[in-house]
Amino acid sequence: MLTLADFFDVVRSSVPQFKTKWLDREQERVVSAPPEPPALVVAGPGAGKTTVLALRVLKHVFVDGMKPAGVIATTFTRKAAKELRSRLLSWGIAVHNEARRRANPAERAELDALDLNQLRVGTLDSLAEEFLTEARVPGAITPVTIEALLTSALVRQRALFQAGRFRDKPLEDHLGTLSPGFPGVKALPSKVGVVRTFADRVRHDEIDLNAYTQAGPGHAKLVEAVLDYFQHLEKQHMADFARLETLLLERLNKGTLAKVTAPLQALLVDEFQDTNYLQEQIYFAFLQNRPDISLTVVGDDDQSIYRFRGATVEIFASFATRIEQALGSARAPSRFDLATNYRSTKRLVDFCNAFLTIDSSYQPARAPGKKTIVAGSTHATVSDANIPVLGMFRDTREELARDLAGFLVDVFRGKGRKIQCKDTTFAIESGSGGDLGDAVLLAHKVAERDYKGEARLPQMLRDELGRRHVEVFNPRGRALGDVTDVSLLLGLAIECVDPGQAVLQGISTFPQDARQTLDRWVTAARGFISTNPAPGGLQKFVDGWRARKAATMPKWPEEWPFLELVFTLATWFPRLGETPEGQVYMEAIARTVAEVGQVNSYGCKVLNGQGKADKSALEQLYWNVFLAFANDDTDLDEEIMPMVPRKVFPIMTIHQAKGLEFPLVIVDVGSDYTRDHHAQRRGRFPLECDSVHVMEDLTASFSPVGPVRTMRSAVDRAWDDLRRLYFVAYSRPQDVLLLVGNTALIRTKKPVPSIALGDVNRAGPVRHMNFVHHSDWEACMSATHVALI
Repeated sequence: MLTLADFFDVVRSSVPQFKTKWLDREQERVVSAPPEPPALVVAGPGAGKTTVLALRVLKHVFVDGMKPAGVIATTFTRKAAKELRSRLLSWGIAVHNEARRRANPAERAELDALDLNQLRVGTLDSLAEEFLTEARVPGAITPVTIEALLTSALVRQRALFQAGRFRDKPLEDHLGTLSPGFPGVKALPSKVGVVRTFADRVRHDEIDLNAYTQAGPGHAKLVEAVLDYFQHLEKQHMADFARLETLLLERLNKGTLAKVTAPLQALLVDEFQDTNYLQEQIYFAFLQNRPDISLTVVGDDDQSIYRFRGATVEIFASFATRIEQALGSARAPSRFDLATNYRSTKRLVDFCNAFLTIDSSYQPARAPGKKTIVAGSTHATVSDANIPVLGMFRDTREELARDLAGFLVDVFRGKGRKIQCKDTTFAIESGSGGDLGDAVLLAHKVAERDYKGEARLPQMLRDELGRRHVEVFNPRGRALGDVTDVSLLLGLAIECVDPGQAVLQGISTFPQDARQTLDRWVTAARGFISTNPAPGGLQKFVDGWRARKAATMPKWPEEWPFLELVFTLATWFPRLGETPEGQVYMEAIARTVAEVGQVNSYGCKVLNGQGKADKSALEQLYWNVFLAFANDDTDLDEEIMPMVPRKVFPIMTIHQAKGLEFPLVIVDVGSDYTRDHHAQRRGRFPLECDSVHVMEDLTASFSPVGPVRTMRSAVDRAWDDLRRLYFVAYSRPQDVLLLVGNTALIRTKKPVPSIALGDVNRAGPVRHMNFVHHSDWEACMSATHVALI
């Protein structure tokens, strides 16, 4: 193997990006750190944590002599896992080839024995599935993994429909307590959502169900419902993601995963700030089984934004204490702080620091001894690389959408924009090769219409950019069933498989709101047929399906895959195959049908001439497929969402943008806020907590991690989460940050308070970061001010 010095020299010689720029001192310390003790890496935004993590993995192999099959690296998303694995293989192969070129025959033979493809990289869920399969007990059945759609369907069928619980008043009241707020938990989809969330929390937080049952009749009913769901998964050999991790922990604790744990030498965990209690126990169990395993955890508590998925940021903040308590003082970690931001300009870094530190009440929620972020970037893609933070605030969303669209077109299609600040002018232009994909609009919510059906900023911006011949990519902005082409396609599918909806009419328990949605789709589809859309022949195609008779075949098949019908109908909707959003929608439809087909009794096939089975198969299609689309239970695959042409302008939630960076980032800090209305406060200046914080409080006494979470009040945690969310948004840009919203947010008298704009005092007069226009040059250049445009 190589010495550390030789390893660094080989990396610098073989990996192109390191030939001109090497690691800074702190990054090199992390990579160089010995396998023991555990390494805790607190890495701020733009600090190169993926680079450091990848090089540490390779250092374990080439310097510490670890076998690739004995190194596990976990990340939070599948996309991040693919990126890390790609980097490990490309860098690793380059390092391997260069080291082999320099080696003597004996060393070359040792290097030839290395197979970097054996490195284990993935999300903990995917690795759990892999480990359980690999170490399967002879005769045992490895559970089939199910995703969100099927999970919701099974919760509905096995937890709520079982014993008529969806009508149970004590259960309904208790679900309303767990998820307060208008209009309450009365609709079936809302009940499914709360039960599913609680079921995940039972596993994630190790909730004591026996004790929970004793707390009241609604508590007991909820436990009954969840246990029925769990038992169904077990009997059918299925596993949602939480059960996968639970099974992994059980097998680790029983010592029956020796095939996996025996070769293990190193465990590296990325995004540790979003770890939940169950996952923490899994990592500790790996180390308890093998005390010599090297552990590296990387994260940033200021970027923890997945509490709604069960993340417990306090686990990261108190990692040093928790690992010593669990594994002994010998496991006390060495801490490394990566605080140099190589992504953003100094102006943006200073702005982020000001945003993090302005609220003194937030500081106790941060990891102790948190270092101030330092700017390390020297890049300049605009005429001046230290442009002030910009603000665009207008009286109406219409005005804001129009002016924002004009700004984007000027920057990326025109001659750019000049920002005057006293006697200095900043030029913002895309430069050679730049395009609209170099910018992004980030928002807490990207829905294009509100609950009243009125257009929000994403919809208005889509329209304004469309008038300027710019395509927008915002597939999460609309429910799948609200997309015109998708709803028409689904309406045609219903008309084909169930002419006149005779089978649907016979399902008395089918939810009325979903029934109305399907009726609307079918009515629109019939109108669409009458237009004789290109390439023609739609009326004949649908008539053939209605009659189960076609001129091109002597006999209609006894079974027809529903997915094949969907892809055939897509012929009349070319945009679903030609546009980035359309491709995402079709992928979601195909994945939904394929997933349901794994457990559907008829494999999502339309039967013909098989007696009662014909009707039963259609009933299952309604319950498992059409209802999912009507309730918007389908998930869009984020793995393919960022892969869009650069000429298209993306709109993303802040959660989607985690880990990404753009030269120009636009953050919607309040285009919906025209007055200080109490119903909107949770999203900008919460005086009461969200449902996730309520559930944390109500389950805290039944969980070992509950007391850790509730050291801060629910309202404090709501504030913490919003601050972290906007910090993630503000730390995405490389060059330009533009805040947009309603003028009410920055007016001189009685502005609408918002955490996003630095308002911090919830008990008395609101304190502002002075995000208003300043003509004075020095004031405009201050990191705590915004130059309005």
